Amino acid sequence: MTSSFPSLEILKHYFTHPETVQICILGEGNINDTYLAHSTEKNIVLQRINAQVFPFPKRLVHNLQILSQHLSTTAKPADQRWEDVILLPTLTGKLSIQEKDNGLWRALSYIDRSISVTSLQTPLQAAQTGWALGHFHTRVDGLDIRKLKIPLPGFHHLSSYLNCYDSLQNTQKTSSEIKYCHKLIETNRETALSLERAANNGQIRQRIIHGDPKLGNILFDKKSGKAVSIIDLDTVGPGLLQHDIGDCLRSICKTGGKADKPADTKFDLDLCKTTLNSYFLETDHLLSQIDKEYIYDGIQAITFELGLRFFTDYLQGNIYFKCSHPEETLQKALVQFALLRDICKKEHLIRKI
Repeated sequence: MTSSFPSLEILKHYFTHPETVQICILGEGNINDTYLAHSTEKNIVLQRINAQVFPFPKRLVHNLQILSQHLSTTAKPADQRWEDVILLPTLTGKLSIQEKDNGLWRALSYIDRSISVTSLQTPLQAAQTGWALGHFHTRVDGLDIRKLKIPLPGFHHLSSYLNCYDSLQNTQKTSSEIKYCHKLIETNRETALSLERAANNGQIRQRIIHGDPKLGNILFDKKSGKAVSIIDLDTVGPGLLQHDIGDCLRSICKTGGKADKPADTKFDLDLCKTTLNSYFLETDHLLSQIDKEYIYDGIQAITFELGLRFFTDYLQGNIYFKCSHPEETLQKALVQFALLRDICKKEHLIRKI
């Protein structure tokens, strides 16, 4: 997917003097095109929703409107700065703009004096990421789950991802790395499905989740270094808390794994403990003992899922994730599968934490 800068016609919907607006790419997201629109009038985030990934983009707008309304009525922390990302209407009150080519644009509030990171720099960031996710889960707990539409059908439904992967078994691509990925998927697919089975059996229930609470979706205050916001809310909707917790830990605790060196990838137990301790300070009342027992399964399932999705996308020709070269998604899959192997080796220690 190629970037599509907002045109003057789009800017006219949000700015009284659109010709003065400066545009720059914002963040390193894998899916949507995101920009900072800056002028003396205001700063906003403009985003073009990737319709190839989100076939029902107006659902995202609907959910964000409901979420924005709910968050505006719930208490923010008293001891640190926190700002919610909210949906901003156009000058005439519209919630989104439809382009002629069916692209859908929407505007979000901009969180200034903040930074995002793609790899952990300090233990404080681990603690604050756990706290931020817990803070988010606590504040959305009172929102009626029936008000939110499913933003992405099949999202975090591992059986569906496996069915898609199975349909590609006759691909012509073959190499030692590809064979390794096929073997690892077959070895781990049943245990990775344990969380889904627990949900189907009623042992754990659906709540409202973020859907993609990786480190890069937490904003940190430039001065204090503490979490100031959680962003990328397109995947907010019904789901399992264990998927969110698992994805958060997968992102925080993955160390040493550059795209070209999956063998160096490890799961850091100290960072796992630090992150979970902070998460539990905010959410211990939300989780039953059974909920906690399935946290490990969430870590394992989400890591397997992401590796599977990267690998499947590679076999399909890189149609989902943005990439700079054809082999990038394969390398990303190899990193996630290396992380999965280390997580499985440390199952007992992770469960103990």
